[in-house]
Amino acid sequence: MPLSRTAWQLPPVAVTLSATVLAHAALWPFRAEDVDTFLVPWLDHIRAAGLIGAFATPFSNYTPPYLYLLALITPLGAVLTDLTLLKLLSVLGTIALSGAMWRLLTALDAPSPKRAAALALMLPSTLLNAPLLAQCDAMWAAACVMALAMAVEHRHASMLAWFGLAIAFKLQAAFFGPFVVALLLNRRVGFRLWLIAPATAFIALLPAWAAGWPIVDLLTIYVRQTSHFNLLSLNAPNPWIIIQALPGIQDLPMHALGMAIAIAGSVVYIAWLASRRVAPMPILPAALLAPLLVVSTLPRMHERYFFLADILAFALAMTMRSRASWSIAILCQAGSTLAILGYVADTQALSMLGAVAMIVATYRVTKLVTRPVDGGSAETHATIGCGTATRSVPTSGKPLSVNA
Repeated sequence: MPLSRTAWQLPPVAVTLSATVLAHAALWPFRAEDVDTFLVPWLDHIRAAGLIGAFATPFSNYTPPYLYLLALITPLGAVLTDLTLLKLLSVLGTIALSGAMWRLLTALDAPSPKRAAALALMLPSTLLNAPLLAQCDAMWAAACVMALAMAVEHRHASMLAWFGLAIAFKLQAAFFGPFVVALLLNRRVGFRLWLIAPATAFIALLPAWAAGWPIVDLLTIYVRQTSHFNLLSLNAPNPWIIIQALPGIQDLPMHALGMAIAIAGSVVYIAWLASRRVAPMPILPAALLAPLLVVSTLPRMHERYFFLADILAFALAMTMRSRASWSIAILCQAGSTLAILGYVADTQALSMLGAVAMIVATYRVTKLVTRPVDGGSAETHATIGCGTATRSVPTSGKPLSVNA
């Protein structure tokens, strides 16, 4: 049910930014374990070896694009503490994410895109990611959001370039992959264009390779990490966090089962969405469903891995302005927030509560995506941006449309 547009308005950008600064100031002093275990040693290596020499040998379990940015800001360490330096870089990522959100909401013809984009900086999962934990998930998520904006505008080459850049930053961007593949199949995009994504990701590795970092190591950074973790869930708010607490579960081949479920779920999602021939098809809920399904079913997921789903759920709420969309956004935020707080407090009970929220959110998004569309007439008035503008759209024999 749509909410009245006159009943409430998003806060002005200036108010949101002021609140964002205060929230960042409150969270800034916190020093996460990963800062001293990983990030500060990387900074020290760059200082010791130089901006280019640092990449002559493998020194990080991150792919190079983030490390390039880290190297570029390292000289600021002369006047800033390491913690401030690292968190500033992460906050730059959230600013990029806010810009990508504005671009997506504008493409979807959503109301008040600037105010909504500013509000993305104040989301609980955004605040906990950058100013609290000094994590950079906003960087790859911003590229995925830009890829979705390009998909809305049918700019497939640009979509694939942005998706390739997202993969270059973090392999977690692959959670968005089923949607990209389904969209390409649905719109019958030529396979030559598909190469843009892997080409972009590979090009991002070239500076490090040229500096001396072995290409085999660069291509297998994330593959080697899969053997480091044996838990079904690393605080991720998905069903595995609950299942792994059951007695005797460690003796069963649950990791293989989880991988099989995730692969099968992705195949079903791609097959169903690729064959969906009726417009208007809700592109934003369909895009949101991909990371929700993948992270919900894959084992060995971390507490932050629903980050893209959190962001897309917020975009859905800002576009649809309905009780259903707001409930989905709130559930996603609650799930991720509880999981991150569970990680900080070292208690899985909070992550389990978060898993319940994510399961409900995934069910509601699935219901939203698969709801029947009235195709009884040759044309139907589809709401672009769910309540902002209407235009007549054919509803038979057309590929996936931009309508949410």
